[in-house]
Order: sequence, then C-alpha cells, then structure tokens
Amino acid sequence: MSAILRRARQLLPLVVFLAAGLGIAQTASATQVTDVLGRKVEMDHAPQRIVLGEGRLFFALALLDRDNPFQRVVGWQNDMRLLDPHTYEVYAKRYPQVAKLPLIGQASEQSVSAEQILALKPDLAIFSIAGEGPTQHSPVADLLEQAGIPVLFIDFRVHPIENTRVSLQALGTLLGREQQAQQYLSFYDSHLKRVTDALAGLEPSQRPKVFLELLAGVWQAPGHTTGKSGLGSVVEAVGGHNIAADVVPGALGDVSVEYVLKADPDVYIATGNRAPGVLLGAGVSADSARQSLAKITARPEFAPLRPIREGQAHGLWHDFYNSPFNILAIEAMARWIHPERFKDLDPQATMGQINRMLEVGLDGHYWIDAQ
Repeated sequence: MSAILRRARQLLPLVVFLAAGLGIAQTASATQVTDVLGRKVEMDHAPQRIVLGEGRLFFALALLDRDNPFQRVVGWQNDMRLLDPHTYEVYAKRYPQVAKLPLIGQASEQSVSAEQILALKPDLAIFSIAGEGPTQHSPVADLLEQAGIPVLFIDFRVHPIENTRVSLQALGTLLGREQQAQQYLSFYDSHLKRVTDALAGLEPSQRPKVFLELLAGVWQAPGHTTGKSGLGSVVEAVGGHNIAADVVPGALGDVSVEYVLKADPDVYIATGNRAPGVLLGAGVSADSARQSLAKITARPEFAPLRPIREGQAHGLWHDFYNSPFNILAIEAMARWIHPERFKDLDPQATMGQINRMLEVGLDGHYWIDAQ
C-alpha cells in the first residue's frame, strides 16, 4: 500500500492538470445515486468509458448492457483471466474485444496503476469495497475523483444479499438501464422471499452446522473459509450455522483441521472454479465437476468428516461470492442445508430464467453434489 501512496503523490501534478479538463459538470439534469458506502455519485451523462476495478464486476454489466456487457469498458484488471479462466474463455470467444482490453492491474490491489487508469480517460470507475482491486481505502479512488472521474463503489461479496440491490439500482440508474436493473431485482426479491418465508420461525437448534471451505485444493492449506460476511452470511440466511463464524471474525480466515473435525458439521460445501480444486463454472460438465469434487473430498485431512462420509458434500462455483447471480448460490445452499423444506426448489430452473435475461447465459455446471 505504501507503494501506491508514493505513486499517488507522484501523480498529483497530473491530477491537477486533468481535473480542469475532465471535471464532471454539475447541471440541473445531472443524475445522482448513492453507492454502497453511502457516497453520492453524480454524472451529467450516461458513462461511455468505464474502468472496472475488478474484472469480475462485469457480471453486473451483463445484466444491464445485455447485448454487449463490454461495450463501455475501456479497461479492467486481469483477475478473471487468472482466477476464473473458464468464464474468461467463454466471454472472450463471444466478444473478441475482451482479449484486447487494456489492463489496469493483475489480481491484486497493489498491482493497479492509477496512471494507466488516467491514460484511458474513463468517465466512470466502478470499484468493489473489498477484493482484488482498489477498495474503499485505496488512494486510487481519491486520485481519480481529484481528476474529476466519478467512482462508484458496488458490493456483491461483503454483504451480498443487502448490497446486490443497492449496487444494481445505482449502476442501472447511472447507465440509463433502470428497467433492466429493476427487472432482475424484482426477480431476485421474489426468489429470495420464497427462501426466507420457508425459514420463518426457525429455531437456533434447527440450524444444521455447515463447513464452507473456500477454494478447496487451490488454497495453500486446507481450512480456508469465511466468517460472518460473504458466503458465510448466506449460510446463515438460508438457515444454517456457519461453524467458522464462531472463530473467524472477518470476511476471510483459516480454521484448523482439528477444529473442523471437532465441530462435526452436518454439511460440507467446497467452493471452486479451477484445477486443482473443484472445477465448476462456464463450460464445465457434470462429470468433470463431480470428479474434481471427489478428489477434494478424498484429501486425508477432511476425508473423516461425517458429511463427506455420508454423502452430504457439495461443490459451489466460487465466483458466486462476488456476483449478482448469488441467488443461485442461495437456492442451492438452501436445498443442501434444509432439503426437507426446499425439496421443490429448483435452482437449475432459476438459472434458466436468468439466462433469458443474458446475451451469453450461464452454460455449465455451477454446483454439484457428491452423489
């Protein structure tokens, strides 16, 4: 971070110069929205040159600029190509310009170049409040705003259920895509209500214990997980008890194998999107997904777990943690955690409904059962 701060100070003269030419006019016709940080973001025109502070934020654009989610993107990070290559390949094949998009960084906040962003002359930057790109504490955002470039913070990963609505509403308004945003959010709310209504009156003793292992087999050690936010909060929302939430205070952390074995969870869920972990996502077949899950559950550390031995092990596409498509993770996890309450819930049918809103649908396996 100190390197970023040093670079920001070096760029201040450039920022002062650009501010006069790139400043956003404050007019009576300006559109103003409130982002997930409570910041007011105002523009006097629909943005045509967008920089994505994290590549995977394009999932939101896929719901709004439906004919081509990259039509306004002039730069992004390289995280999707590096961390979810299957999805990248699908979109790069459909939209060849994806492979030529200028990179503002790789897969870390420290790799982001404020100078490169400024050189692209964007009229809007879209950042996430946490993750691999510039976040709410990054000086990059301050630098861009000093140059007159609005920065909109969205969030699908820290408070996914709450902020999916705020993020899409704000983005849809700025992009002039209010109708598309509202269509998806009405759909989202109706599916979410079906889940929450079925869990009304659930007692703490009725919450199965869940161990959610993130990037199992890819992370350097077993036991990488999430606490009270992110997918951990989804576990709670669908009527489970996330065992890691008792000891991991933040969004991410690691628990020991001994802790998991002693906690004796009822359900095991592994997230993944690439080898050598659970292979899920665009273009992935059921056989490939199930075989990769079998390798993960055969690891000696967690093979003794009761849910793995009894067939209550499941795989979930990792990128649901940072996507407005998280309603599919909500429905899949609800079925795994409370099969008796959600035996008629069909996330596959829900995915089909989402695909009718997309130019390029979610084509592949995004969740899998051990049996």
